[in-house]
Amino acid sequence: MKKVISLLLSIVMVFTVFSVALTSSAFAADTMTNDNIAVTSVDFGGIKIPTSWDELGGMMLKSLYNLADKIIDALVKSINRNIPSVKFEQKENFTSDMFFEGMEDCLTSPAANSVWSLGYGSASLQTGDELGGSLSFPKSKAATAIYDDQRVRVIAINDGSGRGTLIFAVIDGFGISSTDVRGIRKELADFAKANNIAGINISVLHQHSCVDTFGMNGDLVKMIFTNPALNRINNTFGTDYKLLNGQNASFMKHLYDVTVDSVKEAVNSMTTGKMYYSEIEAGEYIREPMVFDSKIHRFRFVPDNGTKETWLCNMAIHAVGNGAAGTEITGDYPYYIEQEVNKAGANFIQIQGAELAISSKHDSLNLPEGTPRLESLKIYGTTLGKLIVESNEAETEVAPLLNYRMKEYYVPVTNQILEFAGRLGALTNTVVTTDENNNVLEVATELGYLE
Repeated sequence: MKKVISLLLSIVMVFTVFSVALTSSAFAADTMTNDNIAVTSVDFGGIKIPTSWDELGGMMLKSLYNLADKIIDALVKSINRNIPSVKFEQKENFTSDMFFEGMEDCLTSPAANSVWSLGYGSASLQTGDELGGSLSFPKSKAATAIYDDQRVRVIAINDGSGRGTLIFAVIDGFGISSTDVRGIRKELADFAKANNIAGINISVLHQHSCVDTFGMNGDLVKMIFTNPALNRINNTFGTDYKLLNGQNASFMKHLYDVTVDSVKEAVNSMTTGKMYYSEIEAGEYIREPMVFDSKIHRFRFVPDNGTKETWLCNMAIHAVGNGAAGTEITGDYPYYIEQEVNKAGANFIQIQGAELAISSKHDSLNLPEGTPRLESLKIYGTTLGKLIVESNEAETEVAPLLNYRMKEYYVPVTNQILEFAGRLGALTNTVVTTDENNNVLEVATELGYLE
């Protein structure tokens, strides 16, 4: 009987995950292609009456989505209470390490005689053993093509106040968990202490067509049938068999190594200079949701010794130019922005903004019909790069002042799909439990402020 129940649960798991994918895709496609559907209505004593066919369709779509969501939620919740799960550490016993609180003091004006110092480092993440893109399915043992590079870019920055150096490392990838962020920090622990480093921040540009650094690209079927069995064995016998996920162990080791080396390169190459800020209008190249930032924010560091400048650009544009499920590796549009900035004689680093529904807009590029996606993202990135390089927007000199503070906190897991992924071992995040039965889960993470 147990085998029958186990088989049924496994079938339901597969059905649930694919149902979520199909439902979410259908809903996303509908909402993207029917931007003018407004779910408004006339309210008669609590009964909402649609006033147009569009409104009726919108209300029906919303009701169908909510019903599917409740059914899937109930199914997955039942699975979560029966599946052999990862044994999570009790929150009260969890010991945090490699967390940087940041600067103790908050300054309201630059310190006396302060000056900017900045260094840059960068390296390729590619090893020759690349797997398919972050959400590709069916899973590929190797990428079918590597179109360009996947890199880590790092700046080390200091305001001369004596409160420490800050590190910002940005990785070409779909995502990276705090577990791996702290793993990289651990390898830099001695170096950070010796060099008065107040914070090490590691983020990604969220390209969908890079090698999976987050673990989401695991073989779902294998994980569903293998990981629960491994969880049962580990929990019963105290073993530590590695669970399946989408990370490539050799690729991640290389990522750790070159990120550590690039951080050291950035710190060791720090030089004094001036910082300039400008806002570059790019609205015609950004798909417009209801609220979005149409600017590219450029910080241009000019060294006093005349060496290469470093340009930090902050913008919010989803890097999904080659789709979300391919097996061709590309760093997407940021790679081609970098090519143009490098031609202008400067280093480049991008920090991704609050992107979500904000994506690229190609209308003004006048691309011929049928232009391949890979070619269009190249043209798009090159266009943005030229826009940044050729900008004549007025610049403001930035006073040397950094205020930086981080806080640890825990996010309760209320989404049943996320809980399922955590119990399955498909997530690389650090998850803790607040009850004896391993049922109330929270994800450990950090939130920061930088001025």
